[in-house]
Amino acid sequence: MTPHTLDRPYKVAILHQGCVPVYRRGFFTRLAQTSENDYVVFHGRPPSNTSLQAARPPFPFANIEVQAVELRVKKSLLIWQRSVLRYLSGRFDGAVIGHEFKFVSSLAILLLSKVMRRPVFLWGFGYRKAYDTWDQGGSPSLKDRLSSRAADKLARLADGYIAYTEKGRAHLLSIGVPAERIQVVRNTIDVEEQIELSRQVAGEDDAVIRTEFGLRPDADVLLYVGRLVPRKDVGSLIRFAAANPDVAGRPVDVLIIGDGEERAKLEQLGNGASNIHFAGAIDPSDIRLAKAMKLCRAVVVPGYLGLAINHAFAHGRPVITRAHDFHSPEIEYLTDGEDGLLIPGDEAAFHEGLKAFLASPHDQKRLAENAAARRETLRIDYMVKAYDGFISRVVASAGRRA
Repeated sequence: MTPHTLDRPYKVAILHQGCVPVYRRGFFTRLAQTSENDYVVFHGRPPSNTSLQAARPPFPFANIEVQAVELRVKKSLLIWQRSVLRYLSGRFDGAVIGHEFKFVSSLAILLLSKVMRRPVFLWGFGYRKAYDTWDQGGSPSLKDRLSSRAADKLARLADGYIAYTEKGRAHLLSIGVPAERIQVVRNTIDVEEQIELSRQVAGEDDAVIRTEFGLRPDADVLLYVGRLVPRKDVGSLIRFAAANPDVAGRPVDVLIIGDGEERAKLEQLGNGASNIHFAGAIDPSDIRLAKAMKLCRAVVVPGYLGLAINHAFAHGRPVITRAHDFHSPEIEYLTDGEDGLLIPGDEAAFHEGLKAFLASPHDQKRLAENAAARRETLRIDYMVKAYDGFISRVVASAGRRA
């Protein structure tokens, strides 16, 4: 880690996503291991309008468990996390909050911190994704337009913005956020852990793994990993499997790992097809997930795609999705035709693209090799160093101004 010249360690509260997602556990652990600062993660149960899989305590990093009160306003959810008094009385030098408006308590912390001259960082995309517009399949909705404007105003209020990608940085610059208040940290999972899991299963007998998941001995396997929610469009993959039990003379099996509100609906859509297998949710640190990655030809997420890219690349597996404007920022880590496929067009075109991939062992091998090389750019230490260094610099600067 780059040495800091700090008068003292800074104490910083992290209030983000309302819980500790399983994919974020490795980041917080590494941050605690390497930083001179004292980071305290506030967490509780995942918000009820998400299907985030929360990591279970105890945690090897400083944390405070807090309860939350939820209030539904039509289709929106407002959350008051009982963290404000803990933050105000905790002698913190600053706070990191998410970019989601539903955490009303975090907005209160932002405003109170302004009064107390404590720096506050936003951590997120750097711009507002027009999810309602995508979900409704039309032009930008009023809610999305208003939310985008509010998100831009919020970004300008923050003392620093921790963005996931260069696209986020470019948007922040375009709305007037000074360059010195922006840091791109990327966004990743514990790639090192996943690479080690990949090594552990490298010598495993494929036939034994196939039996464990109920897969056919000679099938080409497509893997879905993630939440079973409408935005992921898992139904498109299930319809492909049901209509294509074999491609180019080889059987095709689809393995779905995850859980969520759509599971029962998706199982019904599969209609008992013998080549569609639901394995339920599996923790990323579970060796079974590494085994599934070893078997698959690709990780396929037809709809909204995010950190599944990092997970797949860590195991040297390409990612296949549809080309659209509503992916998470991590889509910038995927290069179409090199380490994955962004298939344009409607669902029929997507299915044709899957068939072309399955029919080409050469493309499968080439994309997998490039995906394995790409993982080297997504290791967690870069994210930790960029995150910690930026917070230290901004907090130190705020202290000098006070």
